[in-house]
Amino acid sequence: MVHPWVFTLLALAVGSSTTFANTFTVTVEAINGDRKPVAKADVALFWNAANGAMKSAAEGTAVTGLDGKAVLRVDDWNERRPVLVLSADRTLGAIIGVSKADDGKEVIAPLGKTVRVRGKIECKELNQKPPWVNTMVTVEGFRAPFVQNMSTSATFEFMLPAGKYTLRTNGTDVETVKQTVTVDHSECDLGTTDMKATPMAKLRGKTLPDWVIADARGVKSGVKLSDYRGKWVYIEFWGFW
Repeated sequence: MVHPWVFTLLALAVGSSTTFANTFTVTVEAINGDRKPVAKADVALFWNAANGAMKSAAEGTAVTGLDGKAVLRVDDWNERRPVLVLSADRTLGAIIGVSKADDGKEVIAPLGKTVRVRGKIECKELNQKPPWVNTMVTVEGFRAPFVQNMSTSATFEFMLPAGKYTLRTNGTDVETVKQTVTVDHSECDLGTTDMKATPMAKLRGKTLPDWVIADARGVKSGVKLSDYRGKWVYIEFWGFW
């Protein structure tokens, strides 16, 4: 017998694939300040930043030709999506918005000077740097993030065109933090961000709270966890889903 939730998962999977199969194409034309075409510019819906380098994701990306144009295929999310365009040397960039309404059309991307945005992460409560953090960036006017920086050195660094951005950072043993920054035409060093420790991280290494078991099989009512001190106790948390 196949459980009903298996059919539910299959239906969701089929529905999701159908949704993302609904794509459209838009021609992005990258131009510089003199309105001349910028060749070999990367055009992408999502980027990964690592060690100071900006790399476009494998999917949803294109490269402009000598005419400065590139055809980009976009999954339709029923919303305007940000597209980051960066010159090959990453010194010029622009963010444009595209939606289903732009299907088959040309959209101009006027590239301006990019700015290096960097920062560090620490957790004073734990007196350490988080061993892993991920910072994702959204630009004003859009919901979806367009670039992320996964780091094991508690740092982040991006090359971004001028604009207003929200940086959302999460990590191991720390609470998620948001910060808004306006990028102009000078390097933006956000300094060190202090992230609060999660409740679980603050309890690590300390004595477990003395839970009282109200009802359970195999033990008497009112038994305490401390009754098993010195013994291995296996606790499974579960939900009906």
